[in-house]
Amino acid sequence: MNAAPVAQNPFRQQFKAFVASRREPDTITRRRREGFDRFIALGWPTHHQEAWRFTDLSALAQIDLQRPTNVPIDANVLPTLNAPAHRLSFVNGCFAPALSQLRGLPNQAIIASLGQALLTHPDWIEPYLEQLPGLSQHPFAALNAAFWEDGAFLHLPRAAVVEAPIHLIFYSIGDHIGVYPRLLLVLDEGAQATVVVEYRGEGRYLNAPVAELQLGAGAVLNYHQIQEESPQAFHLGGIRIHQQRDSQMNSHLVSFGGQLARVDLEALLDGEHIHSMLNGLSVVDHTQVSDHHLWVDHADPYGSSEQLFKSVLNGKARTVFDGMIHVRQHAQKTEARQLNRNLLLSRQAQANSNPRLEILADDVKCGHGSSTGLLDPDALFYLRARGIPVEQARALLVQAFAQDSLNRISLTPLRERLANSLAHYLALGCIEEQ
Repeated sequence: MNAAPVAQNPFRQQFKAFVASRREPDTITRRRREGFDRFIALGWPTHHQEAWRFTDLSALAQIDLQRPTNVPIDANVLPTLNAPAHRLSFVNGCFAPALSQLRGLPNQAIIASLGQALLTHPDWIEPYLEQLPGLSQHPFAALNAAFWEDGAFLHLPRAAVVEAPIHLIFYSIGDHIGVYPRLLLVLDEGAQATVVVEYRGEGRYLNAPVAELQLGAGAVLNYHQIQEESPQAFHLGGIRIHQQRDSQMNSHLVSFGGQLARVDLEALLDGEHIHSMLNGLSVVDHTQVSDHHLWVDHADPYGSSEQLFKSVLNGKARTVFDGMIHVRQHAQKTEARQLNRNLLLSRQAQANSNPRLEILADDVKCGHGSSTGLLDPDALFYLRARGIPVEQARALLVQAFAQDSLNRISLTPLRERLANSLAHYLALGCIEEQ
């Protein structure tokens, strides 16, 4: 069944006014129009579509989304890494220079506002923006392509190494607004960087970010995405990844906030001896929904990929994991693993898991698996038999389950901060008796 028709008039009027207000190259305007036309053609997703059957957007569809306004915020509401870092902050999708700080960079390296760089050096942006395959059937990626106003731009030249983490903060504030930030990260041959992207906010809003990550031959990117949106917010994001030979991508997707949070990630491993690690952790409570859709495409031989996604669910929360490993016919000697594990802290919680393999080559090592269950009663009895109170025993078991994902994060200040956030959640004592 086709998608629901878009309430076209409000979006059309907004788009017409938005494009008229922009001063940018014709190629960017053309790509905006293509994105908007794609959004209209795709329509509003419904549960009748296979890719959206577990994602209920009825509450979002009732909101008359408007363009955000500039709102001053207190710097104290923004997260920190407790370590020296390059920092770019954005409020309602627009660069906030007073809340940002850049340190010394390698020669010819660029970390900047995407919107400002487009005005001053469009030749830096045009060759890369909207050039990666993937997300073609994602209506909110199309909406982002039409309405993005600003975002972060990172370009590292050949062999450049940025030692300090690059901290990108996107803060949304307001009700009934749509925010469409953009990330464009380009690492040339042999470049290395650690990037932390954080989404937070206040109010009832839609945040629909898109990140495009391009890794040249031998490049190394440690990418962290932390979603802690407002409890009333909708986060519907997309990530495109293109890796060339010998490159290494270590990505960590952590989701704590939002009424509904969904990430669609598509990775093309376009070369030999590529490694891609996708690590995810969702902690959801009450009626929250966390949704991850992954597609990893092995296009050449001798590549390897690993997916480990874990969820901790309480109350009436739901999670969705839909992962695909696609191995092309000539991508021999591929090694790929996919694992989804879900821990239910309530009998009313629900985890939907759909790990998939599509293998066209005949000399590969690939596997997948999924498990969903309650706390181990034997482990709980073991702890209680040693004098540990029942609530503390449950918290210890949950912490151990989630810590496996957190331990994969090599950036120590971030790993410790996330572990503390998880411990604070568990200290609330809200795990139900099972």
